[in-house]
Amino acid sequence: MTIDQMFAEMDLYGFEDFDDDAKLILINEAYFDIVTREAWPFMEGLATITQPSNDDTLNVPSNFQTVLSLVDSQNNIVLEPERNDVIEKNIRLNSDSGSPNKYYFVGDTLYLYPSDNTGTTYRLYYIKSPSVLTASSAVTDILIPVRHHSIIVYGALVKAFLVNDDPQAAVFQNMFESRYMQMRNDVWMRQYDRPERIHVITDSHDWAY
Repeated sequence: MTIDQMFAEMDLYGFEDFDDDAKLILINEAYFDIVTREAWPFMEGLATITQPSNDDTLNVPSNFQTVLSLVDSQNNIVLEPERNDVIEKNIRLNSDSGSPNKYYFVGDTLYLYPSDNTGTTYRLYYIKSPSVLTASSAVTDILIPVRHHSIIVYGALVKAFLVNDDPQAAVFQNMFESRYMQMRNDVWMRQYDRPERIHVITDSHDWAY
């Protein structure tokens, strides 16, 4: 669904008096409400990063938000997360050397410990940071799968009715939450395949002594 199509659907519900800028604000609010609720599979990203030598920060992608896993793919080391204050007070005092085995954040900057001085290659699985939608945003700019774009409109309609102090906001809130659960069940269930097994369960009372 394009942004223009979202505008048109909002018009169908009686909001043709809202200009496109106002509608876009409501659409973005609904969009961010949805994508920030969970670490959705459609927000996952994968990056292979070759670290510059003699550097203790990792150059993450521009759309990076949260680490799912960080692996030194050259040395087969899974880096563990740690708090920066724990690194500072309890670990850095050891003056460890060798390949990094921990990562931590100071603000939005991701640091490695011990420092990397080998130009190592890392494999980073991460959650993407959603970008603000504009009137010219392409369908592919919307991280939510196309089949679920209607939930963005429902969320925007809830906010639009609230702006007008309209009691229909409660009705559309229910529609939004129902549609949200449909999307959640669809997105998180990646397979319905089940092994065909017969499990034999015995009860101790049936045992012969």
